[in-house]
Amino acid sequence: MINNSFNQAVSNGMWRVVFYERRANRVIVDKTGPWLPTKKLAQQWANWFGALGYHVALQDQFGELERLSIGLPG
Repeated sequence: MINNSFNQAVSNGMWRVVFYERRANRVIVDKTGPWLPTKKLAQQWANWFGALGYHVALQDQFGELERLSIGLPG
């Protein structure tokens, strides 16, 4: 039960979009967006920026990254 409530807290926490830039053979974090109150809202922004050609990932309030763009390092 504790594990489920922890997972729910993580999924309902703050999220932001992280932007990556390719430089030669490197992929670096270029910028981060503002913190957003839900993962769904951050996902919508990430999808929009991804459609414009940006390499993006989602980051939760604990620093975990969920890469959305193809070719980003795991």
